Order: sequence, then C-alpha cells, then structure tokens
Amino acid sequence: MSAILVIDTGSSSMRGILYAEDGSSIHMHQEHYLMKTWDNAAEYDPKDFETALVRICRNCSVFAQKNGIVIDAVSFTSQRSSTLPVDRSGHPLAPIMTWYDKRASGICDRMNAVHKKTLFETAGMQASPVLSAPKIVWLLENRPDLYDAAYKIIGIQDYLIFLCTGIIMTDASLASRSNLMDISTKTWSSDLLHLYGIDARKLADLYPPCSVVGPVSSEFSKKTGLSENTSVIAAGGDQQCSVLGQGLFRPGDSGITCGSGSYVASIIDAPLTDPLLRLNTNVAIGPGQWVLEASTLSSGTVQDWFLRTFYPGIPDALHVMQTEAQTSPPGANGLVMLPDLAGKGAPDWDNYAKGVFWNVSFSVSRSDFSRAMLEGLCAEIAECHEVLHDLDPRVCDVHVTGGLSRFPLFNQILADMIGSRVSRVPHDETTSIGAYMAALLALKRVNSLEEAYSCIMPADATEPYSPDPAAAILYRKAAERRRLLYSSIPSRALSAQ
Repeated sequence: MSAILVIDTGSSSMRGILYAEDGSSIHMHQEHYLMKTWDNAAEYDPKDFETALVRICRNCSVFAQKNGIVIDAVSFTSQRSSTLPVDRSGHPLAPIMTWYDKRASGICDRMNAVHKKTLFETAGMQASPVLSAPKIVWLLENRPDLYDAAYKIIGIQDYLIFLCTGIIMTDASLASRSNLMDISTKTWSSDLLHLYGIDARKLADLYPPCSVVGPVSSEFSKKTGLSENTSVIAAGGDQQCSVLGQGLFRPGDSGITCGSGSYVASIIDAPLTDPLLRLNTNVAIGPGQWVLEASTLSSGTVQDWFLRTFYPGIPDALHVMQTEAQTSPPGANGLVMLPDLAGKGAPDWDNYAKGVFWNVSFSVSRSDFSRAMLEGLCAEIAECHEVLHDLDPRVCDVHVTGGLSRFPLFNQILADMIGSRVSRVPHDETTSIGAYMAALLALKRVNSLEEAYSCIMPADATEPYSPDPAAAILYRKAAERRRLLYSSIPSRALSAQ
C-alpha cells in the first residue's frame, strides 16, 4: 500500500496527514508552536518549525513501516507571506516575521500613497503588512545587518522544503503573495523590486505550483526514516490548496475558508484588476488559472477572543455560546459589532480599524453579544462576496469550510447576508486535501486536478443553506447602518493620539 504525506503548516500548529490512494486519511500527527506577539510584532522561532517537521515525519514514517505502507511523496502547503532571512547554508539568521506582523504598516502607507495603482496592476494587490515585500523593506530599514547578511529571504514553506531537500526555492502561488511578482507572467517583477528597493538576488528561484522539487536528502532521511526515494512536492499556498479541496475548478466557482481570518475566493481564467483596487489576484494551483481573493483579517481569532472574554472558565464554552446566540433574533436586538480587532481587510484594507460594539443598552444580553459577534464576522465576509460578484457576476452560490462553518447558525446568517445559497463542504481538511490533489497531479497519477477531486469526493458532498427572505431584507438594512458606523469612526486619527 502506498500513501502521500501532506504537511499542512498553520498559524498555531503543523499537521502531517497520511492519505491513502483513495484520498482517505489513515494517520495524522500534530505539533503545536507559539506565535510570539507584542506591540505590532508577530514572530515564530524557526527552530520550532524544524522540530515539528522532523517529529511529524518520523512519527508518520514509523506508522507507515509498522503497517506496510510506502510513503511515495511529501506534499507541502503552508500559511503565506512570512519572511525568514537565511545564510548560504540555509541557516536562519532571525525569527520568522509572520503574516500577522504589522510593523511594516508605515511602509505600506508610503508605498500606496505613490504606487498603489501600479502595485495593483502588476502584482494584483496593494501593499499590505500581511505581504512579504513590506516586511523585507522593514528589515532593510530597521535591521540592515540582517538584510545584508541574508543570502535569501524565504517563507515558512520554503524553509521546510529546504530542510527536506537542501534546495532553496519558492512556488508561484506563494510568491504571488509577496507584492513582488508580475501576476500576468508569474515571474519576479524588476519594476516592483526597484520600487521597493529590494535586491533580486535576495529572492528564491521560482517553481510552478504542483512541482516535484526533488527527493528527500540523505540527511533528512536519517533524521526521519523517510526513504531517499521520497519525492518532495511544493503544492502551493494554504488558501489556494483550500480552493482545490472545496472543488472549485471553473471560472465563477467560489468558496469561503473560515480560519484565523476568512478568505472568499473565486476562480478566474485571466488576471483581473479591480478598478476600485479592493481585491487581490493570486496565482492558482491549477495551470492557466488565477484566484480572485478577498479576505477578512479576523474570523476564528475573534471568536477565540470572544470566548475568552465573555465565557471565561465556562466548561464547553463554545457550545454554550452557540446555544445562547440562537436565542437572540436576527439583528441581535440592535447590537452591532465591527470585528476589526486586527484591522479591516477587503474591501477597505484599513490597518487602523479597531473592534467596536455599538448600540449597547441595558436591554441587550450576553446572547445578543454572541449573535452580534457572529453577524459581524458574516457581514465582513458578505462585503467581500458582494465585491467578487460585482467584478464577476458568475459568482453567486458559494462553498464554505473551516471551523466556524461547523456552526449551522453561522452558515444560515452567511446565506441570509449574501443572498445566495451557501453549501458547507462536509470535511474540514480542504487545505490538506488540496495539497494531496496537487501531489497526485505532480506525480502524474491523474491528468487534471478535477479528475483528482472526482476520485476522492462524492458528487453530492455538500450541506446547503438557502437564504431566508425576511432575514435577508433585515440584514441589507443592517449593512447600511454598519457601513455608516465604520465610516464615522476616525480610527487612524484616534490611533495617532
């Protein structure tokens, strides 16, 4: 029996999942690590990722050997837009700056004030502290010693693949989240490198998504027990892999992934620039395709904060919160939440936005706060969907996956706010399944990603939610109030005080 090991690297943990030939998961091992945050900084210790990777591969290798399984390949997918300076030997020179790091906000303001249109037209997105390029400039301006000493500045997935193979590379789906790639040609842009003042030699070589990078090195084989014949595959960025795992293959197909933030994505067959500069265009894993993407910066992280703050020490707090939220009517008795604890993503891209509860009175209860929190998260996702639909009218019904989608009330609120059917994908492993599908294509076991999906997923594998007309009307009016509230708060001016 053969299997493919998928390494899925998230914000708080790395998981190794062994997939059999039919796409079934036969073993999983998870390692946790800590993101260190202070002020606007958010960093990881690269040693934590090396330790997690070795432990996962060793665990899965032992399991495979005991059960007569041959691991044919290791397929990598990861969170995007991190930066790690390494020397010529691949040794890390500093902690990893994560997508959550906001220290480059001022650099982004400076770039967007002059070059916003150029950045959108070339890279498919404006400057944002989430992306790699502003963080590299932050290193250049604040730690020139690190910048000068760096042979390459790479991402988390690039580092993990280096540990496996000894090869420093990155793939185009990850590079499209740097703000340094020409989205049309899928190559590093000399113009953007010049605008940012970044030396092209600091960047890794580009590979297409679904690439076989090479075999496992002898050194890594000795550490983990994986055979030196094991292929190492760069599947692509986590959100692009999630698109595959949701079964989105044709232009107009759209889906929502609810993780730490929420990502609303649709497939397009040519790069598309939003004339109002609101949405991002990323390289898709499927050949000849791109992903039009809108994202909120807060989703699961807001729910986690809410549980810690409003339900401290309560056993099974998530279930209690969900039960109470269902007792509050649509509109949460007038209570409104702006869930921008980490800033506001699409369509506003406001790094200075903050979280707000508005219209608090003696008549509201904790259940109303719970419902208002869910409605706030759904409202920002619905804004993203509306912009996607404006740009591509084929975008209507959507798939949804991720932690929040396990809650039926969340899915129903989402359908009511979007005004279209929302179908929950009945598995939460869309990202790792997408990486498994990419591996099948890279190993030439299927002729297309769509064929890979049809081999492992039943045709009716969704749970639909249809919009309630009365609730949809209520939420349209609430959206106007929400927009007025957001527009009335001088967040940037208040942050400067």
